Amino acid sequence: MKGLLKKPVGILLAAVTLLTLAGCRRQQDAAQAADGRMRVVLCIGRRNDLSFQQSAYEGLMRVGRELSQHFVVEVREMGYDTTIWESGFYEAADSGAHFVIGLGYQNKENFETIPPQYPNTQFILFDQYVDYSLGNLNNVLTVLFDSNESGFLAGAVAAYWTVSEMAMNRDKLIGFVGAINAVNINNFLVGYAEGAQYVDPEIRIRTAYIGDFIDTARAKDLTMAQISEGVDIIFQVASAAGNGVIEAAAERQGVMAIGVDADQYLTLAGTELQPAIITSALKRLDNALFKILSDYVRNPASVPFGTTVTYGLREDAVGIVFNENLERHLSAGNIASVRGLLEKLQAGEIRVSQAGMLSAAEINAIVNP
Repeated sequence: MKGLLKKPVGILLAAVTLLTLAGCRRQQDAAQAADGRMRVVLCIGRRNDLSFQQSAYEGLMRVGRELSQHFVVEVREMGYDTTIWESGFYEAADSGAHFVIGLGYQNKENFETIPPQYPNTQFILFDQYVDYSLGNLNNVLTVLFDSNESGFLAGAVAAYWTVSEMAMNRDKLIGFVGAINAVNINNFLVGYAEGAQYVDPEIRIRTAYIGDFIDTARAKDLTMAQISEGVDIIFQVASAAGNGVIEAAAERQGVMAIGVDADQYLTLAGTELQPAIITSALKRLDNALFKILSDYVRNPASVPFGTTVTYGLREDAVGIVFNENLERHLSAGNIASVRGLLEKLQAGEIRVSQAGMLSAAEINAIVNP
């Protein structure tokens, strides 16, 4: 009887060994496309949200243009149903990608559980950290941004606008509409409050949260409610939903909106919404993505997978837009003052609070002193 058992067991072990080797082989081959170039797959909800995701998409397109000798790029649009995103990342890894890229807090668990199964694939997650103490995440790079500094500059713009002659009123009241009450959203808010109050300590802020990143109708309603209270400039940090904020601003004389992530004055070119964008607080996923892959080409070891990096003004990954529309709405002296604040941030003369280091009560104390 024992002799009869040995053969099936041996066959089973051999089969398992072959499957294991096949899996490893797949991973070894995943690093390069057929022509020797590395494959990069960006997995996002949709590429044309005019904000956060579009910035990442444009960065990948730049990689495709300027680093085409090294990379083949691909975009997978997964839609807004985050419950199916997990399968999208598995498909990207299984397709033989060298780099798999995702965005946002919704992917924290995906980037903690999927990468260990693909040790020869590199995973990059923007705007969200993972718990590296879980182990086996040496192939994961998480990228955060000093968005509080962008928010600070946006707050300064808001403070100057709200008391200007072109504003709806001279009340020192500005607004903020975020997608959800989360650290990456509130990091903009904390900077916004500190920047506005740096210019004028009497500035007050109305805040509201939409509850998601796609409900433009609710975003518009919340903005109209703030406008009815006397708010005449609103900073939206809400990705696609933020278009509702901009729409509400565009419908009222003397009310302006501040865009987010991308230069929304450019992304909304040719629409009725464009004139309502006084500036945008930038989170340059495009520059960050391009920098990472450029650095990898020069020296793979220079990209610190297995850690979190934070990009800011030095990497041209945050800031605000200085353009002709800002010049039409603020005086030359005020714009010069905002540029001066930018220089002080770069020099470390101004330190902006970080939402991730604060309790909810501390954030509230900054926003509502």
